[in-house]
Amino acid sequence: MSLQDAAVAANRFGLGARPGDLPVIAADPRGWLKAQLTPETAPPATIAALPSTAVALRAYAAWRETLNRPGRETQNRGVGTRQMGLGAMDAGAFVEASYARAFFPDYQTAVAARIRAATTTDRPYFERLVRFWGNHFTVSASKPAAIGLCPPFERDVCRAHAVGGFRDLLLASSKHPGMLIYLDNYLSIGPNSEAARNPGILPAQVRARLTGLNENYGREVLELHTLGVRSGYSQADVTNLAKIMTGWTVHLGGGLFDQSSPGGADASPEFRFAAAAHEPGPQTVLGKVYAEDGMAQGEAALSDIAAHPATATHIATKLVRHFVADDPPAAAVERIARVFRDTDGNLQAVSTALVDLPEAWTPAPAKMKPPEDFLVSAVRALNGPGMSGAQLVALLDRMGQRPYYAKDPSGWPDVEKDWVGPDALWKRIEWADAVGKAVGAALFDPAQIAEQALGPTLTPATERTIKQAETAGQGVALLLAAPEFQRR
Repeated sequence: MSLQDAAVAANRFGLGARPGDLPVIAADPRGWLKAQLTPETAPPATIAALPSTAVALRAYAAWRETLNRPGRETQNRGVGTRQMGLGAMDAGAFVEASYARAFFPDYQTAVAARIRAATTTDRPYFERLVRFWGNHFTVSASKPAAIGLCPPFERDVCRAHAVGGFRDLLLASSKHPGMLIYLDNYLSIGPNSEAARNPGILPAQVRARLTGLNENYGREVLELHTLGVRSGYSQADVTNLAKIMTGWTVHLGGGLFDQSSPGGADASPEFRFAAAAHEPGPQTVLGKVYAEDGMAQGEAALSDIAAHPATATHIATKLVRHFVADDPPAAAVERIARVFRDTDGNLQAVSTALVDLPEAWTPAPAKMKPPEDFLVSAVRALNGPGMSGAQLVALLDRMGQRPYYAKDPSGWPDVEKDWVGPDALWKRIEWADAVGKAVGAALFDPAQIAEQALGPTLTPATERTIKQAETAGQGVALLLAAPEFQRR
């Protein structure tokens, strides 16, 4: 039995220990983690209850239409309202207020569901993997049209494939409306496609939105999702992959095109392949020629890219950085990359290999918790407090990590220097103090809470400081602000 390894398992791989967790985990810390690497039979109830992708798409389309109804012109004059395409936002105060009323209640509910799933789960390693893949394949509400699509993307793509095959995860992400809208692929058409040569086949409102070939998705697939930067791909590879992916679009109550087809078992029901928008002819990516084959051309290209040796190294580097150290040990990266290559991207095998890395079991905390994980670990340690969606959004926004709002497609940063600025740390300490005051009247023994949360990773200096606190609430605040609680 090892309480030291139990603390590492609960904190470095998991989301923080709850009272009573460490003695249970100590019986077999590695086995406890590996037992979590099975697909979910069903998402947590709060996650399952969130709106579907179809509902989110309809809600955004319906809201957009309210801005364009007859009679709005006079009401909106002076705030810059104009005819809008999906994904475009007016800067006017009226539009911003309308947008907030329409979408923020559901957004806050989704944030509350996400945090509740994390604070109550018995499979915190699995939950961490869901969040890792959600960040790797970022879909952000920083693009307003995606605000309702981020939660179903995470649930139906990342959660569903977290311990499956990387190829399946990549393909599912490429066919989800959240990704297609966030990276603009749903509006990308081939320069020589039927739609480009004969735009009259398209309804006028659709023609107005299409701007030609869009390379955003092709670039991010190569740079962020698979190979990684400086891995040998060229601008021509980006352009040709973008051409291959033309016609991968979204069904929006009739779709952008009259003739389109669903994407198969690995696709969201709202995905459509529009042959009229697809660039005809063969395309060369990474030295391989892909013959014209409709949607299958893109599936073949993505499958090969998923199996590329550079993809194994890129994914392994990110996983080791996330779970082991900001500066990933080269030997650990190579071991994980080898498992990825040898198993054809089997993420259950890769996640198991992470647990077996000796470098992952150093006693000293090695990683700074980002704000959301810090909050979750505090709630788990204290068995509360419960917070509303509005409170969670406001708090995490202040601490610099508003859920589902990563600033760009690279997602949230994963190294300490990005989370330790003076203002960011002060916001954490400020919240720790507020929590201490809130629980001060409860029958808390902060020293016992610290021992249950951190086990042997609790330093003697922090333990003394907590025991010398004037009140229980102050002791709780000191625990949450302690370096070993802020890190994992």
